[in-house]
Amino acid sequence: MRPVRIVLLAVCLTLVNHIAAAQTAPGPNAEQDWQVTIYPVLAWVPIGVSIDVNVPPGDGDGGDSGGILNRQLDGALFAGVAATRGAWRVEGYGLWASFLGDRPEQPFLAVDLDVIYGTAKVGRRFAPELYVTGGVRRVAIDYDIALGDLPHFSRRPGVWDPIVGIGWHRVRPKVEWLAVFDGGGFGAGADVDLSAALSVDWKPVRHFGLTGGYTLLYLKLSDSVVNREVLMKLTAHGPTVGFGVYF
Repeated sequence: MRPVRIVLLAVCLTLVNHIAAAQTAPGPNAEQDWQVTIYPVLAWVPIGVSIDVNVPPGDGDGGDSGGILNRQLDGALFAGVAATRGAWRVEGYGLWASFLGDRPEQPFLAVDLDVIYGTAKVGRRFAPELYVTGGVRRVAIDYDIALGDLPHFSRRPGVWDPIVGIGWHRVRPKVEWLAVFDGGGFGAGADVDLSAALSVDWKPVRHFGLTGGYTLLYLKLSDSVVNREVLMKLTAHGPTVGFGVYF
């Protein structure tokens, strides 16, 4: 955990350093001033959700595995902030999503899953409109799993994931495009933690705009419950819609 905390501290210090520098930057200059975007609420509507569970043998039983067939989304929301200055870009996002699912066929499977993502990353432009990024993501999961004749598995694990990625950011007076991909986990937190998103912001007035896009998440997480390594895989993708405030 210690290396991940060091990365998180580095991200925070970089953000503070750049904001402090912006306060003393002389005169208005597109390459010197911070350009900030705040997304108060982004609604996410996953149209594809897949949850797979694998429980190894233990306590005299043979374990079991399965994937949900009937899916239900309780809700999913984003909120975030992004800031660019010169060749630097800083981003912070939060995500909450709640899923329900079951499979009536044997072995019976029922899953109640809440996922909270918190992401902080710093990007550096290495080519026109292209950034390389690095940071951390906090993944907290509240799950309740019923699988066949096995006992209920209920836990609230939380992990820190180091992440690296790439981003494409194109800014025009009225339209702004953003495409990002990042991955992490590497066994330090989750086994695999991947996300990708494409969004377009339309800014009809100076400080306000509408945003829409598409987001995909994939999470593979091992968790020790009652001396077993329960393995969960979550895949969710769908459109996002919301509004942004720019200054």
